This record gives sequence, C-alpha cells and structure tokens, in this order.
Amino acid sequence: MTSSDFRRRAVFLDVDGTLLQDGTHLPDSAVTAVRRARENGHLVLLSTGRGMAELRGRILDIGFDGAVTNGGAFAAVGDELIVSRLMTADEVARLSAAFEARGIHWYYQSFDRMFASPGLPALLADRLERDRARHADEARAAGVDPDALEFFSVGMKTFDDEVHFSDAEVAKAVILGQDADAVADLLEQLAPDFAVVSGTIPLPEGSSGEVAPRGVNKGAAILEVLAHLGIDPADAIGVGDNGNDAEMFEVCGTAIAMGNAAPEVQALADEVTTAIDDHGIHNAFARHGLL
Repeated sequence: MTSSDFRRRAVFLDVDGTLLQDGTHLPDSAVTAVRRARENGHLVLLSTGRGMAELRGRILDIGFDGAVTNGGAFAAVGDELIVSRLMTADEVARLSAAFEARGIHWYYQSFDRMFASPGLPALLADRLERDRARHADEARAAGVDPDALEFFSVGMKTFDDEVHFSDAEVAKAVILGQDADAVADLLEQLAPDFAVVSGTIPLPEGSSGEVAPRGVNKGAAILEVLAHLGIDPADAIGVGDNGNDAEMFEVCGTAIAMGNAAPEVQALADEVTTAIDDHGIHNAFARHGLL
C-alpha cells in the first residue's frame, strides 16, 4: 500500500463492556490493538459515560488520541477541550429534588470530579468488597493467585468533598436505585426535558440510568470531534455494547457491537465482533485493517 492509498480512520471505543470487562479486567489483546492501530497512523479515542475522575491507571496508560467523556458532555483531542455541555443550576436543583423524593441514590459528574448523594459511598464500598471476593474466588478456581491480578471495579469511585460542589459545573447525573420500576418511572418523567439512558451500570439488583442536558450524547460530540480533526464520518468506527452507544453507531461510518452486547444493541450496529473476553476489540481492528 502506498502512502496515497492510506485511509486514516478515527476509532471511538466505549469503556465498560467494550474495553473493560465487568469493570474488572482489561484484555491484553485490546491494549495491544489500540497501540498498534495508533502506531499505524490511525486515531483511537475513548467514548464513554465515565468522566475523567474515573479514567485512570491502566486505562489512560494505554494511550489515546482523545476522549469523549461524560456521555458526550465533554470531548477533548489531546489536551484541547473542544466540547463542553453543562446543566443549568435550575436543572440540577430539579434533579436533586426528584432523586431525593424517590429515595434514589445518585452522583453528579463534572469534567473531572464526582459528587455523591448521602449513603452512596457506603453502598458502593460494600459492593466493591463483594466484587473483590467474587473476583478472588474466580481467580482461585482458575488456578491463579488473585493477589497477582490488578483489580478494577465500577464500584471503585472516588467522590469529591461536598464543599467543592458547584451546580454550575454539573454535566451529568448517574442514578442507582434498588427499585428498578422507580428508576424507570423517573427516567420516563425526565425524558421530555433531558437526555436519559437506562441500564448503563450493571447491577446485581435494582437499576441505573444517566441524565444529561437535552442533545447531549456520544454521537453529537463525536461529530464535533471529527469536524475538528477534518475526518469524514464515513472514516469513523464506533465500537460499543450499550444503549448509550446508539447515537455513536448512527454517526460513525462503521458501527461495531461487541459480542457480549445485548441483542437489541447488536441490532443497531453494522456488524458484531466477538465478545470482550474473546479478543473482540483486536478482532474488530484486524478485520478493518488497522493492525
């Protein structure tokens, strides 16, 4: 292939369920695929509901060209922030009152901080210990020393002190409730005025969801990133596994669902790769000539 034949692609990778399995495992084949694609001249960016406060350690150490974060509220290329969409103070007040009235736990995301409702840190800490115990049992059953493995968890969240909270910096709310019907009912009520997505965090019981300003989603932010980079959306690849990847699939020329994605998510994509624990990202990258 000559340099004139080279087709530079921009790849947008979801994190949970795509790059990170069950919030605990980062496949080596995925790390290698991302690094090799970038070495070959392609751009690889994250596209996640997580904020920068949750992107640390081995995830960022992989090396990326940028990130769409907070479900599309922010987007950066390198160190340059090119998208920033925030809630109004009135919207934050309305959400807080609605969450409290229904006894639903929540946390707010700013660009690089998270602020939790009372009781949520203790709830997540308990879940984290249960996740650790399950992870250790699975490792021992496989003949692996659990102390030799690095542990990730969706429950491993660092919340900032309430004194630093500003209702002028909130980009998104994440809700977690023990009553799945109550969560679904609340999201339905908020849908006319906000961008809502359900079931974004896998929970052993109850349900979860995300609430952002109207118009905020991964797809809208990706279009701004591509315009900034001067890359045609036809040359963009989106890889994901969840409902909040729907708009990403719509705007990317090639939409790829993970093999572990729910059937309704797979139906939204152009193609389906193998599951995350079956080298899904590596296989998708290889299929499209990125490696």
